[in-house]
Amino acid sequence: MSTTVSLDPQSGAGDVVEHQDGDEELTPRQEAAAIFSQRLAELIAESVVSTEDGSARSLTLYSLAQHLELAHPDVPVSQSGLYRLINGEAIPRLDLIIALARVFNVPPEYFVTVSERNTDSWAR
Repeated sequence: MSTTVSLDPQSGAGDVVEHQDGDEELTPRQEAAAIFSQRLAELIAESVVSTEDGSARSLTLYSLAQHLELAHPDVPVSQSGLYRLINGEAIPRLDLIIALARVFNVPPEYFVTVSERNTDSWAR
């Protein structure tokens, strides 16, 4: 069965990285994990999966892990690994950032930079 990941244009998302405790400054590692997790969560929330039978459904971490495994078999990733990334508990490897950028059709920088621009301004 093949699947296609695409972004739902009717879903909107912001670019603000929120700090959990407000006053506590994040380490660079924590800030990188927060930026990445927010960006990945936004893309997943905006995405739908189309199957061969023509039905569409929301993208799940399981379906994203399966898609990555098929599209980029040399990039090891699991559903639990994606869960840790989306919850800011881990920092992704560069090969995973590049694979995710290709899957979602965004530049790799999207996952590691904070921008004042709306996410719609990124070329997809």
